[in-house]
Amino acid sequence: MFVETDRLILRKFREEDFADFCAYAMDEEMCRMMGNDLMDTEEAARITFDWLKDKEERSYALVLKETDHVIGNLNIVPVPGHLLELPALAGKQGRSLSFCISRQYRRQGLMSEAVRAVTVHLFEEEGMDYVQCGYFDFNAVSGAFQEKLGFTRLATMEIDFKGERVVTVENALWKK
Repeated sequence: MFVETDRLILRKFREEDFADFCAYAMDEEMCRMMGNDLMDTEEAARITFDWLKDKEERSYALVLKETDHVIGNLNIVPVPGHLLELPALAGKQGRSLSFCISRQYRRQGLMSEAVRAVTVHLFEEEGMDYVQCGYFDFNAVSGAFQEKLGFTRLATMEIDFKGERVVTVENALWKK
């Protein structure tokens, strides 16, 4: 187990989580907002699941204590190199977060609970100065969510993503 909150356990994925993963990850809208290819078959979902479970060092399943089901995931990775060039981040230690949660569990404060617990851990246990998080500009819900949690804008960037130009908004939450 990585982090525990009142309602969630964040832990590494296990093989028995695959069905729960498919239940939320094979959603077309979720794939688009996360920048993933559509996982419209179990074979496609299997590739992502195995990568999260076996290769992504800090990918965590969000397990709802009440049901013991995986309802989403949260990843902690190094801050992308192009962001490290931003003056605000110079000489500071940070990590980047990405996360998603099943549609049926949105707007219940669960992801807020998870992100708050993880950021406290990163600040207090790992000594990070900031946590970075971004979103595609068409994902206004993610933008509002990050703002609610206290993330502030670092930059807006236009990037080449899967052969098209997209705008990302890059935010940071600073250690107090």
